[in-house]
Amino acid sequence: MVPTRRPSSAQGIKCPTIHSGHIPATSHRGYIKQRVYATPPPTLQELRNCITDACASVSSAMLYNVQREVQSRVQLCIVAEGHHFEHDR
Repeated sequence: MVPTRRPSSAQGIKCPTIHSGHIPATSHRGYIKQRVYATPPPTLQELRNCITDACASVSSAMLYNVQREVQSRVQLCIVAEGHHFEHDR
């Protein structure tokens, strides 16, 4: 499934619709999305500010965990020779 965007409304910018299987809530993108859209930003500039603030709030420990997760997934992909491996986790 390909993520789609909902149109923005006059009351504010809507969060993009993302299939739950694509971005786990515990991922770094889930963290940033949760921070950015905690209160829907009413303008594009406020959305940009929220994204910048959310990215700045990511700690080095969070980045380290993301790096470890990516390395783990790459290794699983190598072992599975590029085939589906999520169900084996």
